[in-house]
Amino acid sequence: MISRLTAVACTIAVCALATGVSARPFHFAGVPPVGVTASAPTTGTMLISLKPTPTTTWTLYADGRILWQKWTTAGVATVVPAGGRRLDTGVVQQRLTLKGARLVRSKIVSTGLFEHNLMLDLGGHGTWVFDQVRRGGRIVSVQGVSLAAQPHFRWATAAQRHALAWIAGFVSDPAKWLPTSAWADRQIRAFVPARYLIAFDRSYPDLSKLPSRVREMLLQYRALRRYGCQILTTGETRALLETFAEAGISPDENQADMIAFDLPGSGSTAIRPPSDLHLSPALPDDRC
Repeated sequence: MISRLTAVACTIAVCALATGVSARPFHFAGVPPVGVTASAPTTGTMLISLKPTPTTTWTLYADGRILWQKWTTAGVATVVPAGGRRLDTGVVQQRLTLKGARLVRSKIVSTGLFEHNLMLDLGGHGTWVFDQVRRGGRIVSVQGVSLAAQPHFRWATAAQRHALAWIAGFVSDPAKWLPTSAWADRQIRAFVPARYLIAFDRSYPDLSKLPSRVREMLLQYRALRRYGCQILTTGETRALLETFAEAGISPDENQADMIAFDLPGSGSTAIRPPSDLHLSPALPDDRC
């Protein structure tokens, strides 16, 4: 799910070895270069996480920070901070006062949706919702999908649909619903990650089919192999990407929100699916 201002968080360009003697530069989208200061604090407690549409993310933290973005269906950010570049933009940030954060939480809770977990069938086509609110020591979630046709999804009531529509409207323009005094900083700014989450889908990479430097680098990440994901510092991420580039391995997906590599997969079956190894900027509450 991360914005980079060119002057504040521009991307790294590393040299991937080309055939022969020349090298071609490769631009990894959104990875801050050495010396760029990460957004602080680097960790935080999520109060509200709203995904009212498949292409919208909006998260409020206890310190008042809002990290959000509106994406295209291809996963490209549509909200770009002044001076930034679309290629290098992921989520952006604003900040509420602590009183403003409490006001937002009160408004969301007052919808009545978050008394207990809900799994709602919303009917229609293409609808998808996943909203969460911290209630004391627990996270209450509301999941909504189109035509779920499964017994554990309950048909949404008119009141529930109205509440979900209000949340979507709020996220689309919070300033419309909040007083000026609720804001500590309304300016849309870059969020510069201090950490990245590395994970794989389908299967762990077949290390025997990778260049030795890449293999040695991946062997350092034991949690990745054991659990399927691991949190890396941005410096570690930068070093890994440079190693891939120097080995001539280019990403299959290169966006600020996700850099992915289609690598040979491992497994015991005759047909081994490729390993989708991907790195995404870690938000303050992300854990592996």
